[in-house]
Amino acid sequence: MKSLEKILSKLNNLLIMNYEIEKVYFKALDLADDDNLKAFFRERSFERNEFGRQLRAEIVKLGGKPKELNISSSDFDRIWKNFRNFILLKNENDLMEEIYSLKKLNIEKYNELLMQINLPLSTCKLLIKQQDSIYSHMNAMKREEEFVL
Repeated sequence: MKSLEKILSKLNNLLIMNYEIEKVYFKALDLADDDNLKAFFRERSFERNEFGRQLRAEIVKLGGKPKELNISSSDFDRIWKNFRNFILLKNENDLMEEIYSLKKLNIEKYNELLMQINLPLSTCKLLIKQQDSIYSHMNAMKREEEFVL
């Protein structure tokens, strides 16, 4: 039982992180002027919303109670300030680096949970699917960066 509680706690932490990232992308969408950047933020915000929906369903399926995002964390505030500054300064290179760093941090959280002992197969499959999507976008960002250089 203790193992399940630990898994549910980590799933809820991942859920909160997805809420925060979705919120950052959504707020950035309103601030961006560039249509390509707006489309990027809209797609990523939608993706994170979908990730959150799936994680909530998995938590309920395992008998847990999904956490809700009530207050902004200091991590969220720091990330948002960086995004906002890069968008306002029209500094797309640093903005993309910040996005890439955020994705790396997110991958670390997924890996932490995937290493959990007694992780249910359905949870494992869901996390790998979401993680693969994040990796895919990271690789696309790197390819685009190399193409531009």
